[in-house]
Amino acid sequence: MTVQPHSTPAPAAPERPAPAPVTPRTWSFIDRRSGKATSYTCMTGCTIDHASEVGREVFPEDVWCWTWDEHLTLPVNENGTPEEFRVLSTAIKVEPWSSTIAQRLPFAVVELVDDHFIDGLDPDGLETVINTLAARLEEMRGTHRRLVEVREEYMRRALAV
Repeated sequence: MTVQPHSTPAPAAPERPAPAPVTPRTWSFIDRRSGKATSYTCMTGCTIDHASEVGREVFPEDVWCWTWDEHLTLPVNENGTPEEFRVLSTAIKVEPWSSTIAQRLPFAVVELVDDHFIDGLDPDGLETVINTLAARLEEMRGTHRRLVEVREEYMRRALAV
């Protein structure tokens, strides 16, 4: 009878603790037109420091919230010298007193390249952008495969000379 060695499973990676629930901040400002105190509760996850608005006279349409994802930068050559630019950053934003009714609900903003945005995306619009970029990514993967093949063929010819 052969005894099989007892295998001990590798220890599991430590689980990251779940992020603490973020309680939206509630604060007040003075409506600059009416002079009335207006209470406002930020969108969950809002990363804006509203200290310059709290308790002060402001136009309601100047009050808005947003949350950014982590920025990604790539070296972009715009004028002959590569420079780091933010690319494909996404934010969720809400403008509760906007004159554009759709912006009174949270919407997405995609920053394609430093300060060039696709704005006002509802969930379907954001999904369309994601699907469009996913299709472009597949085309880029095809270009990568062709580049590898072309380089290999090019190097073979160069070494044959």
